[in-house]
Amino acid sequence: MDELQKQAEALREQIRHHDHLYYIDATPEITDQEYDRLYHALLDLEAAHPELVTADSPTQRMHGGIAEGFETVEHTVPMLSLENTYNTADLERFHESVLKGLHGEQPTYVIEPKIDGISIAVRYENGILTQAVTRGNGKHGDDVTANVKTIPSVPLRLRCDNPPAFFEARGECYLPRAGFAKMNEHRLATGQEPFANARNATAGSIKLLDSNEVATRPLDILFYTQGLIDGVEITSQRELFDTFQRFGLKVQKWSRVVQDYHGMQEAIKELDELRKEMPYDTDGAVIKVDSFRQREILGMTAKAPCWAKAYKYEPERAATKLKAITIQVGRTGILAPVAELEPVFLSGSTISRATLHNEDEIRRKDIRIGDTVLIEKAGEVIPAVVKVLLEKRPAEAVAYDLPGSLNGRCPSCGGPISRDPQFAAWRCENIQCPAQNVRRLEYFTARNAMDIESVGGVVAEALCENGFIKEPLDLFDLTLDQLASLNLGTDDEPRIYGPKNAAKALAALDASRTKDLGHWLQAMGIPEVGSATAFHLGRIHKDLKDAANSKYMKALLDLLDLQNGLAPSRVDEAMPPDDLFAPRQPVGLDVLVPPLERAGLIKKSSARGAYVTTTIGPKTAQSVLDFFRSPIGRKWLDRMNRLGINPIGDNAGDAQTASGPLAGKVFVLTGTLTSMGREEASARIRALGGTAAGAVSKKTTYLVAGANTGATKTAKATELGVQVIDEETFLRMLQP
Repeated sequence: MDELQKQAEALREQIRHHDHLYYIDATPEITDQEYDRLYHALLDLEAAHPELVTADSPTQRMHGGIAEGFETVEHTVPMLSLENTYNTADLERFHESVLKGLHGEQPTYVIEPKIDGISIAVRYENGILTQAVTRGNGKHGDDVTANVKTIPSVPLRLRCDNPPAFFEARGECYLPRAGFAKMNEHRLATGQEPFANARNATAGSIKLLDSNEVATRPLDILFYTQGLIDGVEITSQRELFDTFQRFGLKVQKWSRVVQDYHGMQEAIKELDELRKEMPYDTDGAVIKVDSFRQREILGMTAKAPCWAKAYKYEPERAATKLKAITIQVGRTGILAPVAELEPVFLSGSTISRATLHNEDEIRRKDIRIGDTVLIEKAGEVIPAVVKVLLEKRPAEAVAYDLPGSLNGRCPSCGGPISRDPQFAAWRCENIQCPAQNVRRLEYFTARNAMDIESVGGVVAEALCENGFIKEPLDLFDLTLDQLASLNLGTDDEPRIYGPKNAAKALAALDASRTKDLGHWLQAMGIPEVGSATAFHLGRIHKDLKDAANSKYMKALLDLLDLQNGLAPSRVDEAMPPDDLFAPRQPVGLDVLVPPLERAGLIKKSSARGAYVTTTIGPKTAQSVLDFFRSPIGRKWLDRMNRLGINPIGDNAGDAQTASGPLAGKVFVLTGTLTSMGREEASARIRALGGTAAGAVSKKTTYLVAGANTGATKTAKATELGVQVIDEETFLRMLQP
């Protein structure tokens, strides 16, 4: 066991080293594939020997779940806010008050960008991350430890040999501009409203109850101050930055050291020019006295320190005329109003369109066609209408009526629209609306779903416009001639897809038939089911039919009913009841709990006798069951059955109905296959009736050893008497 512990710790040290190079220094030394091999070697070792798992292991970063709520935690040292000013004269008065407070002793100031994010305190005990807390009201905040652990740049263990007994680093959690833009592109493509700005999106992300969903959002943290520290002596802000970097905590690259008010002015001016190029949003500059000894002399008020000041920049805005309001139709039918503007240059780009969010927002701001409006880049990324310049309103301008402007009809299909109170938005009722069809097709073919990018984007639009596609599964009826003759341009300037591209697309479609259950559930666009949830649904079910009539989802809902004092009363009339889980009679915890615990869907809570969900919450469970009972869900099931597509889940090995040449056989893949990736190999195993598992166990039939195979899985296979085969043997077994 000592040797295994040493092996595990050596892998952890390598992974931490490469994480630091990648996320902090941005100077990676190895490829993603080489990193993945290290990570999976550790994952396999810990799976085979759970007693080796440590709280600071890199594999524990994503092991979150769905919380019932956030525990309120008292700050060890109050998290005070800074006094803000937009006036440079206030900075001169601040400098004079510092000189007065120090009785003429010369201060040194450190100037830093003011990040537009959410304040977070991250606590380390003996070098191990133990807690992360939001600012809250300054005295108490919410415990968001599970969510912060999903942020790759935050070390689970400080990078030092002799860590302090207690070290609290404080900083700003934020969404980088590029990541925020990509998030909003995805939301628009999937029929959701875009986030108004990165700060709001960050606040919403860090407070999500499902840490698996948090892990999908590109959050980051930059550290700039400290809370309680025990075991290390730090005497200045510059020394604190050095300590952060030595410990592996990320800090801002730009800062300036100045001695007086003139230096402050120059630094603030320089920062204002440079901050537009920074990868995250900033809204000001923070000026701090460098020396901690001088800070103690200066003290603080009840609300803010006397040794620091925040200078806020005025947001860049521009006035322009709103020419029209157009409506975009999303994947789910939501109608999103968009402002069509006279082009205006703002924050480095020409703006001709801006989001109006929804009808309620238009009414609140009283935005009318013909108005001169003030716009800014919300979060300096998405253009948004801030306000109307009423003094320039034309006499003929009338209040905007969204349904009236559309005559109560969808602008894409002409079908009826209705108000959706849940989303404060209007929605097209026609599920076959062409605009919705395009968005659904793009969602279906996306990389994290069916990964058929050759028929996404303009190809998807052309397929829908030509009537070839009304729903995603129509793709599988396409012919080579139809695709080859597809015009992606106009009648005047045709751009034909061509036979070569068509053949490639059809090959990708054919390969997608063997995608696993998780990818298919993601591609269906089930409400509340994102990529992480789809993965877990695929992990615990045998196949699509099993997921559609999920005994686990029913059991989750029944368990929560029992804990809330309600008798399970759901009767599924549409599908045959499952003997174990059917709520035809009162069901007790002794029946519901064991299968849910084995599936990793629940865990005991701190409340005696109570259980909480982990990876899938009750809202999602109900949404899955409702989807497959709905006409749309039934249509998916019927159509896939006729197409002969039956995606298999990771639990397929338990299915008595599994058929094919590999039925009943469980494969584990290790190392690198030269002929295909692991995902494709797993899909081909499942397509032939076999099971692709992640770790070697007594149920494993074959261990497929590719190149660069680690010793852990092969040693485990030898110990259990599992047959090890090479890639060539494996490929022969895949032959029909």
